[in-house]
Amino acid sequence: MEIKKIVVPVDFSELTPDLIDYGSDLAKTFSAKILLIHITQPSHLAEMFGDLEVGMPIVSQPDIMGQIENAAKAQLAKLEKTIADKGIDVEAAVLLGVSHAEIVQFAEKEKADLILIGSHGRSGWQHFVLGSVAEKVARKSPVPVLIYRPKAKPAK
Repeated sequence: MEIKKIVVPVDFSELTPDLIDYGSDLAKTFSAKILLIHITQPSHLAEMFGDLEVGMPIVSQPDIMGQIENAAKAQLAKLEKTIADKGIDVEAAVLLGVSHAEIVQFAEKEKADLILIGSHGRSGWQHFVLGSVAEKVARKSPVPVLIYRPKAKPAK
């Protein structure tokens, strides 16, 4: 299998730097391009609880959504520079919608060869209520999905 384009969705959580490092190593190995994306979800519940497919839409004020999008673009630009400084071809985009659906659609549109997605490893009630974006992407994606889980940190 030839890997030339890797979609790497990021949520700016504590997992993001490790995911970027892993994705960069993978991209170098295959001389692949990284397509870095962040999805902004316009719903109260998604903002509070993560990726939910239902929610009450924000009383849509363009300036609020614009500020959220601009903040995401600024954070993505920093990550894009980190990747580019390693000599890796990279593009970044902010998308609007439901995370798992946007990731899958983006990968299809861009003819990606792989999706590298982080998993927070939620369990119990959190997994039941919030679901797993990584799990949904893996189930619905027409391209291979590599789920990155960070190594367990030693207890203090």
